[in-house]
Amino acid sequence: MRSSFPTIFARKAELADRFYSHLFVHLPEVESLFGDDFSKQKEMFAAMLTYCLKGVANSQSLPQARAGLVKVHARFNLGPREMELAGKAVMAALEDVLGNDLSTKQREIWEQAISGVMQLLLAETDTKLAPQC
Repeated sequence: MRSSFPTIFARKAELADRFYSHLFVHLPEVESLFGDDFSKQKEMFAAMLTYCLKGVANSQSLPQARAGLVKVHARFNLGPREMELAGKAVMAALEDVLGNDLSTKQREIWEQAISGVMQLLLAETDTKLAPQC
């Protein structure tokens, strides 16, 4: 997984473009949430991706990254379907950008990591949306 980090860092803008292309194929109804020009959103995606990758590398910034993602996305009331499809969009973007440099083993590791992040986000979102007693 870490061996793909340099390519991802170098091509993070392309990865963001590919992510949103795939996201809108899987979830066309969310495209309207971004308006006509979502270049800032792409920049935020690339920045968060970089932050998450650094968190994987040093295992310290992931909790903050997750908290930031939850805070930003909680207002959208995303459910399991949306999280799964967003995860698939991330994976498809990685496959587009890394191409043949993404080995079968790396693909499996990325799929597990993405799935784990989506599950954590979903669990955290559910907790924040649950009624407080």
